[in-house]
Amino acid sequence: MAFTTKFSLPSFLNQVNKLTESQRSSIKRAGFGYLLQIPQHVLRRSQLIELMDTWSIEKQAFVFPVGEISITLLDVALILGLRVIGEPVVLKEDAPLTSLEKSFDASVSNRYISVESLKDRLESIGEKDDESFVRVFLLYCFGTLLFPSENGKVDSRYLSFVQDLNNVSCFAWGTAVLQYLHDWLTKRKAEKINKIGGCLILLQIWYYEHIITGRPKLLDGTSTFPRVCRWESSRQYQIMKFEQVEHTQDEESKVIDNLRGEVTELKGIIEEERKEKKVMKKLQDDNEELWKRRVCDEEELKKLVQYENEELMKNIQDEEELKKIAQRKIEELTKRFQDEEELSKRVQFQYEELMKRVHNEEELRKIAQHDIEELKKRVHDVEDLRKIVQYENEDLRKKIQEEEQLRTKAQCENEELRKRVQNEQEVRKRLENEIEEFRTRLDDEEKLRKEVQNENEKLREKSLLDDECILGFETEMAELAKVVDH
Repeated sequence: MAFTTKFSLPSFLNQVNKLTESQRSSIKRAGFGYLLQIPQHVLRRSQLIELMDTWSIEKQAFVFPVGEISITLLDVALILGLRVIGEPVVLKEDAPLTSLEKSFDASVSNRYISVESLKDRLESIGEKDDESFVRVFLLYCFGTLLFPSENGKVDSRYLSFVQDLNNVSCFAWGTAVLQYLHDWLTKRKAEKINKIGGCLILLQIWYYEHIITGRPKLLDGTSTFPRVCRWESSRQYQIMKFEQVEHTQDEESKVIDNLRGEVTELKGIIEEERKEKKVMKKLQDDNEELWKRRVCDEEELKKLVQYENEELMKNIQDEEELKKIAQRKIEELTKRFQDEEELSKRVQFQYEELMKRVHNEEELRKIAQHDIEELKKRVHDVEDLRKIVQYENEDLRKKIQEEEQLRTKAQCENEELRKRVQNEQEVRKRLENEIEEFRTRLDDEEKLRKEVQNENEKLREKSLLDDECILGFETEMAELAKVVDH
């Protein structure tokens, strides 16, 4: 069933080519820098149609005659370079309309922004590099590449996730892209519609990564990141169906003998591949043991890698079944082919397919080794962080002990100060009592002085004595007065 879509990689790349260096840096800081590296790709609609027809709603996976396979979060991270771990991107139906949405002409009844209006905004912004540019460009990226809808519009609720540009890179955008694509594949299969949304370039590159038939030339090995950049996009290839096998007539006995020899050689090649698979399985077992022993803090990443390992094992089992099927078909062809040239071409084609699979298994082994190296580096980083945390904990404990000692010392000094204050209060009371006693004595001495003065006055009135007596009396009185003053 043919399909129509608003997914437009050329439109997105056209806007990317107009960006300045400063604008590219802003997009990279927001976490979408790898999308700017995507080359031009032509959608192979026949391939995508055959792939989408194998989608199972119940299993949420693509089901083939030899087994099933699904798109994982690790696939999204490797193909597009988007973050798959972090805060979820969920559009809530009851989310209130924000002022930022109103600035894009959205309303409660119509919470959608057309891609064309976003394109016009980008044209008016030009080479400016501000927050408004980043938001408009990301919305345009959502509408043409990551979350394209059937009507060419973007949901305005995405603005709540790009309002604070410092937190945009904290969201799991890769997870949201995968879920959006799953929803459209399910909707297309359930409702039997000819419209499709979602990131179709993710679906096409995933097809190249996991299915040998009909894929283009690999430009580079496992070193290219993101992997959307490592596949050739200009050449055209013949599309081959998954279950189609041509039938021809019976062959002559001489051709059969030649084919049996070639089949024997193929069996030897298959046996070598099985040995290589055993080695690969052992490496995977060692990888799982290392993973279980050392990586405890990165639980989510562990789940992703374990799930990917299971997918690789399923792929390997599928390859073995495919080889068995190919072997059985070759045996059947030895009984039916008559034309020696066609038989030779058929066997040579099968042999080339097997060699391609061997090459793909070697690539998978290199990928697994590369993942193991990355895991070892991360484990080493985690151990360094643990040592730093332990060292900081020791410093904190020492500081707490020193603070407790200072607190104890301060308490002792407070006790001594309290005792000194109490002693000073007692001394003050004693001094006050002595001052009162001294005042009492002064009062008594004042009374004595007055009495002495009265007696002196009486003696002066009686001054019948001679001058000598008076002088002697005055002398005595002066001495008495000194005694009283003393």
